[in-house]
Amino acid sequence: MSEPRPPMVVVIGSVNIDHVVASDAFPSPGETIPGRTAQVTLGGKGANQAVASSAAGVRTAMIARVGADPEAVRAREGLRARDVEVHGVVPVPDAETGTAWITVAAGDNTIIVIPGANHRWPSEGDPLEGAGADADVVLAQLEIPLDVVERAAAACTGRFLLNAAPAVRLPDRLISRCDVLIVNEHEQAVVSGQPDPERAADPSAVRKAHAALRARGAKAVITTLGGAGAIITDTDGATTEIPAIPAPVTDTTGAGDAFVGVLAARLAAGDSLLDAARLGTAAGSLAVRVAGAQQHRADLDTLRATLAAVTPAEKG
Repeated sequence: MSEPRPPMVVVIGSVNIDHVVASDAFPSPGETIPGRTAQVTLGGKGANQAVASSAAGVRTAMIARVGADPEAVRAREGLRARDVEVHGVVPVPDAETGTAWITVAAGDNTIIVIPGANHRWPSEGDPLEGAGADADVVLAQLEIPLDVVERAAAACTGRFLLNAAPAVRLPDRLISRCDVLIVNEHEQAVVSGQPDPERAADPSAVRKAHAALRARGAKAVITTLGGAGAIITDTDGATTEIPAIPAPVTDTTGAGDAFVGVLAARLAAGDSLLDAARLGTAAGSLAVRVAGAQQHRADLDTLRATLAAVTPAEKG
């Protein structure tokens, strides 16, 4: 008998090179201030989530577009070094690899993204290049063109997860393909069509938004709330509030991506949505403790130990 195929996540999304400056404060318009450190790292929501998925113990492949430049080599090598398969990371002639310019201060960040090759995809065909038939989970975000995400969802034969970030209004035909739709409170307001920034994170507003999204076809919905944890509505309609794991905050860059990547990995491995989300909160807690979007790279044992060290109360 042949060996059972190991679980697999395919991430289709963005790859960037991040230029990160840390300072004590954000400059005002026209102001020059001193910085403390500067570094160049691998980033992009797709790449961040792929790295988190791989670290959580599941075979992970990346489908992406990079430029025909030295930064593309840096990106591919960075993913490969983090045990992410890169045969689907394709250079685009006459394009530059995406870049992000990030300022970190007081545990928060501002980000300017130049998408470059992330927006240079073929206009038709299967963007997963057949990998959707092998994947237990296909995970996408919105730093690549929306039509590419829609075609990936159509080509997926396993579970399709969408992290609707950055937020745009989504067609029902895409929402109805989502086995799990993941948003933060700002994205939730845009995607659900119920913009109420002052109350977006209120549990009653989240439940209302989840009901609206499930009525449009999403099977399960998760809203991440940073230091307030996450609210999950499962496929049976049951909603659970999962608290965050307290942590000293150094840099919030990539914390949401860590949550999403671990969630995808553990769903592919057979965990329930709630168990996968709990490990995702551990990943987010570890991520904010260090600078950079991918510096934590917590393995499964570390995630489980972090989760086991606390017993926060959940609300149904």
